[in-house]
Amino acid sequence: MRRILILLGLILLAAPAAALMVEVPLDRLIADSEVIVKARVTALDSHWTDDHATIVTDVTLSVEECWAGDLAPGSPLVVQVQGGEVGDTGIRFEHGAVFSPDEETVLFLKAMSNARLRVNAAEQGKYTVLGDRVVSFRRQAVPLATVRAAVNSLKPARGR
Repeated sequence: MRRILILLGLILLAAPAAALMVEVPLDRLIADSEVIVKARVTALDSHWTDDHATIVTDVTLSVEECWAGDLAPGSPLVVQVQGGEVGDTGIRFEHGAVFSPDEETVLFLKAMSNARLRVNAAEQGKYTVLGDRVVSFRRQAVPLATVRAAVNSLKPARGR
């Protein structure tokens, strides 16, 4: 009984921590991203890290449009996200970006020190494209044209 009470107490203490995530406004997300693309997921490859401490997923995408940065349409792009499934073991990170096969997405990306790109601001840096709209991590739909126009107005022309 004591273990159950301790576990319940830990769960209750952890709940407010999840609410502390600070939402990044779209203009800040744009300003803090070196690369912004509209792309389609072509492959997902989950695997253990070299030290076997956690699972990561390499997300391969085909760039459809590059709104900031220097990626050509049709070029492949690989980003790595925390979590995934290997065999019967799955790991999911709270607030991590999650991708689906053949999903169309708008990604706000930051350069890492190893010359790779990562999704900026975790799940906030990924919008799912549904027709002429994009859906944010909060499930809010916005016209795709509105997001594209915001990027065009906030990024210098040489960065697109």
